[in-house]
Amino acid sequence: MKLFVRLSAGLFFAVVFLLSNNSPDARARSAAFVSPHIVISQFQTGGSTNVNDEFVELFNRGVDPIDLNGYRLVYRSASGSNDVANPLASWKTTTIIPPGGYYLIAATSYDGPTPPDADYNPSLLQVSMGGTGGGLAIRLGPNNTGAIIDSVGWGTATNIFVEGTATAAPAVNNSQVRLTGGCQDTDSNSSDFQSQIPAAPRNSASAPAPCSGGGTTLFAAISANPNIVSPGGNTLLTVTVIPATTPPSTGISVVGDLSQIGGASTQAFFDNGTNGDQTPGDNVFSFLATVPPESVGGIRAVTAVASDAQARTVNVNQNITVNAPLPGEDPLIFGNPSNATPDISNENNYLMLKPQYSLSYNRSKATPNWVAWRLDSTWVGTTPRQDDYRPDPALPAGWYQVLDTDYSGSGYDRGHMCPSGDRTNSVPNNSATFLMTNFVPQLSANNQGPWEEFESYCRTLAAQGKEIYIFTGPSGNAGTIAQGRIVVPSVTWKVVLVLQNGTDDLARVNKSTRVFGIVVPNQGPLDINAPWRNFRVTVDSVELLTGFDFFTQVPKNTQEIMERRRDRE
Repeated sequence: MKLFVRLSAGLFFAVVFLLSNNSPDARARSAAFVSPHIVISQFQTGGSTNVNDEFVELFNRGVDPIDLNGYRLVYRSASGSNDVANPLASWKTTTIIPPGGYYLIAATSYDGPTPPDADYNPSLLQVSMGGTGGGLAIRLGPNNTGAIIDSVGWGTATNIFVEGTATAAPAVNNSQVRLTGGCQDTDSNSSDFQSQIPAAPRNSASAPAPCSGGGTTLFAAISANPNIVSPGGNTLLTVTVIPATTPPSTGISVVGDLSQIGGASTQAFFDNGTNGDQTPGDNVFSFLATVPPESVGGIRAVTAVASDAQARTVNVNQNITVNAPLPGEDPLIFGNPSNATPDISNENNYLMLKPQYSLSYNRSKATPNWVAWRLDSTWVGTTPRQDDYRPDPALPAGWYQVLDTDYSGSGYDRGHMCPSGDRTNSVPNNSATFLMTNFVPQLSANNQGPWEEFESYCRTLAAQGKEIYIFTGPSGNAGTIAQGRIVVPSVTWKVVLVLQNGTDDLARVNKSTRVFGIVVPNQGPLDINAPWRNFRVTVDSVELLTGFDFFTQVPKNTQEIMERRRDRE
């Protein structure tokens, strides 16, 4: 057991460890608690005929349940100085292992008899466990910097995941298994593990094998799905309770303080199949909360107390981030072109508001329907491209998270919708443009040709004292990438509205306000040097193409005149 954080003995049995870090990883793990009792209990590397026939088994050797929310399972090569970029598993919702319980993570090529509780695709993640040497670790927090809760190194491993001396590398179809059912932990891998011939993985359905007594503690863990919410959106709050057994818990209830997200300070949670609860009587207490539409952006704390009739109580905490446009920067003041809503059931027209831009996301296509933002000279500075392509943590749990590697070898660029160049006044603002919800597969001749030229033209207008409201998105279906997960559009389009810098922008729009669009083919042949004006169209044309309705907050007669006029500048 390796725990690279200093903790008091009392914290070893704490139910919740609330992190103050406001990073996405910190928000995701805000419901987790640090425990020294979750260990790697068995692992198998790939064989000669199936190089990715690999698995990792986790075990709770403690006396209390453990929630994996906020933990991740990471891998390093034998001499690696960094975790492989993509973890083998990362938990962002409540996932509980009872005392003596097991949990199995396996590659998609795994062919063992025991079904995994979670799997990973080595090709997509670009990670495969070394047969002759490597290391695994359970971390609480981000790659490389999160606390190492337990680790194991095998074979030729010399990385920091080795505890004491490395254990032997497992032979083909064999595994290395922790002794005494997973209970032994002397901080020496070679002493704690032995060969299992053949491998015999266990999963969450396997019979628990507790290491010692317990059962006197009432346990609870809270989660929010999603934990990043737009004003007017909803989030399903759930508190999972594990009753004590000595003496048995009765009369369990959960009450939450939702005042920071516009709710009641004594809100009852439900375990009766109502108010967002899925299964009555399963000790998972739920409440579907709605964040008021007028909410401003920021981090909000939700707290709850679980209690039983035996006077045992547990306090749990969950941070929720409310994402909203900055004052004076709402790109939707002229209207919401698809009537997108921040309701997770509206999964193919899901509204996501951010300080840098707003978008409608389409879960079935794994791309935005549209992205909208306001541009003026204050957004343009000297911050370099961050190039930190990453999944968007604001997507609801259970939705496919597009990876940077999904575009590798596809023949398409990662096509920014809100361009990096429009958000160069700070590192956080530029970094936000590299969230994968802001991308579509884009033909290089499009992305690096007329599309990029038009982006630069808009920034030139901003430098001339203009403010530009921009809507952009994909249209059509020219196939898919990432094993069918991401739809490739047949065209990409933009709609812009141009004003002189000023205030009260909606009131200043009139029949002569400059509005127009472009539609650029996203399939070849396309001349990369073709000027953007070759693709200029009316807004009416973009509406006919997409089915969207732009500028609905503008008086109807003015809207119709603007949208049918051809731009000549």
